Parts: sequence; structure tokens; C-alpha cells
Amino acid sequence: MSTQEPLKPAYVLWGEDRATIDRALTRLVARVEREGGLPPERLRAEDTPAEEVVAACEALSFAGLRLVIVEGADGWKAPDAAPLVTYLGAPNPSTCLALVAAGTLAPKLHAAVAGLGGELRYGPDPKAKRGERARWLAEHFALEVKRLGGAASPALARSVVERVMVDRPDARRQGVTALELTREAEKLSAYADGEPISGEMVEALVPRHPDARVYELSDALVAADAGTAYDVLQDLATGDEPVPPIVVQVQLVNHFRRLAEAQALGPDVSADAVTAATGVSGFPARKLADQARALPPGTAQRAVARLAALELELRVSALRDLGRSRDDGERLVLEAAARDLLALARGGRPAPDGEN
Repeated sequence: MSTQEPLKPAYVLWGEDRATIDRALTRLVARVEREGGLPPERLRAEDTPAEEVVAACEALSFAGLRLVIVEGADGWKAPDAAPLVTYLGAPNPSTCLALVAAGTLAPKLHAAVAGLGGELRYGPDPKAKRGERARWLAEHFALEVKRLGGAASPALARSVVERVMVDRPDARRQGVTALELTREAEKLSAYADGEPISGEMVEALVPRHPDARVYELSDALVAADAGTAYDVLQDLATGDEPVPPIVVQVQLVNHFRRLAEAQALGPDVSADAVTAATGVSGFPARKLADQARALPPGTAQRAVARLAALELELRVSALRDLGRSRDDGERLVLEAAARDLLALARGGRPAPDGEN
């Protein structure tokens, strides 16, 4: 999207690196406005049929270039996307369409945009093997650090990736690891204050996996996806470095507090309102807004209360002493809390105290 070249009539910005996609979108919006265009019209594929997107693109504009941004465009199946494929055969020259996606679009739609020269992939090849993906993520972390004015050696970048990488299909779709690496780059660069990032800094500041894994867990709880939630809990409890239940509790309560703030803003909360209230911006703000709208009203605040009770159960309750070891008991009360959070997400209520 260089300023020396005219804008394409359509782009697909896709891949696992959501932070870079957000920055590319910001540049695109700024360029359209700089060239006298209109503020962007933002749509979501899950809420907007392709026919309506075509209508928005074909609408006459007497005030300059129109920019139409569609989030989640990989959610359209091939028949749903057919009207857009037809439109892209002869697109409106006064409209720029930006399709944003985590994965590839329906094949003919993806090919139509790519044929116009507008394919922009940010992230590793979705078919990359684990080692290839890890190399891309290490390069991504090093570039993020460089963008922020810092420096990280290739070996150090690999060590950070090893600490935060989550190689699950749902995590790849959501860009969990790339987002976490961007956050870690910001944190480490600020701490290093112009000095090269050291292994000691990584050891002190970058946790091993829990943040990324609990991110997955919180998404599953909000979506009432019991299967994924219990799978992640099992993963957190096993392996070479099991995550203590109290660490999981702290991370969950942080997420649900932000979600409660978002829900308190009203039933149709926007990402901009979430950013103003919580300081969270970009894709995480949009995700919070989506989750706040999806949950029954007041659910996030009730979840915060349930997680406060979980903290007491983990610290002083007799329930933690159940099982063959204290660790068994703590994981039992954590799973009971997860069950209650799933019930809340479905519009129900937690089980009575002590009922497991």
C-alpha cells in the first residue's frame, strides 16, 4: 500500500499476525482520508450478507473514495461469497474494499482479490510445520522489538517463542501467540530502555505459557465451549511445568474484570468504547466488545464474583484438601469453578456451594 501506487479496488489482509494487520488497516484508513476520502464503513461478515457489502461498495460517492472494511471475511462459505466474487469482476473504482480474516477466504473470493493484486498475508503459512512456524514467530518477535527501538538476538527471540508458543488450531486461528509476542516485545523493550534485551530479563518477565493458555481458556468459558475448556485445563495441569491453579485464577479474573467493564457500557458496546474504558485497544478491544455483546447481561460481573470465591477456595477452603494430594484438591475446585462459569455463559447460575 505504498503512496506511490494507486490503491487496489480490494485487499484481503489475513493471517495470524493480528497486531500487524491492525497497523496495516490504520495506514490504509489514514491514506484514504489523506487523499480526501470518507471515514471507513466497518462491517462484520457474521452480521452482513455479501449482497449488502456489494451494495455498500457500489453506492455512489460524491465525497471522495469510499473505504469498506469487513472483519471476519473468512466466515463466509463459498455460496455466501458468490455476490462479492461477481462484484470483483468489475469493481467500483471509487471504492476500496478491505477484507480482514484470520484464515483464507472462500477459494474463488480469495482468488478474485489476489487477482487484483490485493492479497496481503501477515503471519506464517497456515500449512507450515511447527518448526517453520516457530522460526516465523521468532522473526516476528525480533521485528516487533526493533520496531519499538530495542534489540533482541535470534537465540533470545527463540527462547521467548518457546515460553509463549501455543500450537493448537484454535490458538492459531485467533493469533494468540503472535499477539502475546507483541505484548512481550512491548514489555521487554520498555524494561530494557534502549539496552539489548537479555536472557535474565526474559527469565524474570516472560512467564512460561500460562498467559497464552489461560487466554484460550477464557475464550472457551465465554463461548460456553466445555470440551475446549476442560482440554485446556488438562493441559495446564500436566506437562513438565504445570500451571498452579491460583495463577489460572488470577489470569481469569483479570480477563473477566475487563469483560465486566465492557458489559457495563451497555448491550451494544463498541470497541472504541471498550478502549476508552479499559485502555485495551485494537483486536483485543474488538474481541472484548464481541464477547460483552454475546454474553447475557451481567454475566461477566457474576463471573468475577465466582472467581473471587475460587480464590478463597484455593487459599483457605477445606475443598482444596480433597483428593490424594493438595494439588488434586486445588484442581478439583478449579474445575468446579470452570463448570460454574460455563453455566453462567449459557445463561444459568452456578451450582450451590459445596455441590460438585
